[in-house]
Amino acid sequence: MIFVFSGTGNSYHAAKRIAAHFNQNMVDMAAANRYNRSFYNAGGESIGFMFPVYFYGLPTIVEEFLKNLEIVNPGYVYCISTCAGDSGAACEELQDILGDRLKVDASFDLLMPNNAVFYEDVPSKEEAAEINKAADERIDEYIARIESREEGDFRTMASKDGFEEGRKAYAKFRNTDPFSYDEKCIECRICENVCPEQVIKVYHRKPVWDEMQCTMCMSCINMCPKKALQFGDVTQDRGRYFHPTYYMWSLGVNPPYKCEDFKKYDEGFRS
Repeated sequence: MIFVFSGTGNSYHAAKRIAAHFNQNMVDMAAANRYNRSFYNAGGESIGFMFPVYFYGLPTIVEEFLKNLEIVNPGYVYCISTCAGDSGAACEELQDILGDRLKVDASFDLLMPNNAVFYEDVPSKEEAAEINKAADERIDEYIARIESREEGDFRTMASKDGFEEGRKAYAKFRNTDPFSYDEKCIECRICENVCPEQVIKVYHRKPVWDEMQCTMCMSCINMCPKKALQFGDVTQDRGRYFHPTYYMWSLGVNPPYKCEDFKKYDEGFRS
């Protein structure tokens, strides 16, 4: 059983690759929160937690899920944090929240392309492809370790330095006021459909961020087919990224319009 949260598909891709190898089910933590699903019987099989690192720690969606989680009959337990350069102390935070309910046997981190377009530009299409190729090789290495049930901390990018400051900055950046749309919006409702917290609602055919805070997954901005969504004035000239395996159909969302913008949507990148 693999519990996964993914904003733009990096963690989703890693989880899917591992789940396919072990023939396991994937549980979307965001959906589990939404439907109050917190009890699981693992039946002795391995338990994986897959999530991106936000500001040196866990996304708020993952924190919320872990606080209510109850698992019986767990087997080997591991966590994999995807990151763009520093995995911080996310796995320590995960264990702290789980407490005595569940012991994590192994921790891994995984370098994948950056999607935090509100902070800096995303890598080029070629750079992202190289990073993802290396990530797939690392995932296969992790699969072997998981299969052997190896225990320990196998992270190479972890550090507690900056964790406290990072969490304070995260609380600040979670404000949804800077989100907006521009004249390129084609009223496709993709942003509403892909938002894992259902923060975005479309009123009178235009998106509105209906809550004061969100988890900052950047799914709405990165998956907009027209680059019509912005965060303040910093994202206008920046690229967009989501993992090429993370297309709308994988999320159970069908594009509401058949238009040219969706023909290359599955490529996962728009410069």
